[in-house]
Amino acid sequence: MRHMTGKTIAVTAIAVMLLAGVSAATAPTVRHVASGVWNNPDRLAASPENPQVHYEPGAAEYAHAVAALLPATIARVESVQGRPFAYPITVGVYVSQKAFAAGNGLGHPRAAGVTFFGHVTLSPILFSAQRQRLPGILTHEMSHAHLQSWISALAYIHLPNWFKEGLAVMVSGGGGAEFVSETEARKAIRRSDRIAMESEGSWRNLTGIKFENPSVTPAGLRAMMGYRQAGLFVTFLRDKDAAGFARTMAAVFDGRQLAEAVMAGYGRDLWSLWADFLRANEKLS
Repeated sequence: MRHMTGKTIAVTAIAVMLLAGVSAATAPTVRHVASGVWNNPDRLAASPENPQVHYEPGAAEYAHAVAALLPATIARVESVQGRPFAYPITVGVYVSQKAFAAGNGLGHPRAAGVTFFGHVTLSPILFSAQRQRLPGILTHEMSHAHLQSWISALAYIHLPNWFKEGLAVMVSGGGGAEFVSETEARKAIRRSDRIAMESEGSWRNLTGIKFENPSVTPAGLRAMMGYRQAGLFVTFLRDKDAAGFARTMAAVFDGRQLAEAVMAGYGRDLWSLWADFLRANEKLS
């Protein structure tokens, strides 16, 4: 029987609570979550350079690269998001797509990185064909993990995906949206090919960002288009009122729903701020 740390046991308990609310129609999701819990990267060997980095046999070189990046990444996330990590985050590094898919909680072998119940998993593609994306993707996923270190799994799920992904894109300087430029995203917004503004997320859609209308962006870039637009809006919120953004983040960390957190931060509702963003985007044309 594999050894289970206290943190692993806690993660398993949270996963069981989540799965209890998932209907039978989502059996693939149940399998992927269960696989992610069983193949938790905490069970992999820890890097001697940084014990937060765990790696599959054969991935020692990749673990070395991640260990070198991690201190600056942590400092960046803590600075922008407004508080230290609640606990050290495990980063899992893989040499095989199969092991990565088994451990990432989504069962998705093509993702570059995934954050699952407070730990980060990184795809082998970041150490080969897409090596240039490693710093941005690591920072993007650590942004998610930072939020998850402070709030419950259910509170995290109830944050809208555009906010979680937009925050991570902003913090990482574009990580996760590298193949869609800000200019392309702004043009898409102006032609109404834009993300839908939602105030709450759901376990029925754990990762996707919805659009107001069927998107005309090529299918291979649609997710990145959503990430880039979300990143632009979150950046707008921070630049508009840094103190208001900090108050909003503090309310999110207190477990408040996003609409309530935005009202606490800005004294205005989310949709009026979205309207401001759309008007500002028009002026940039």
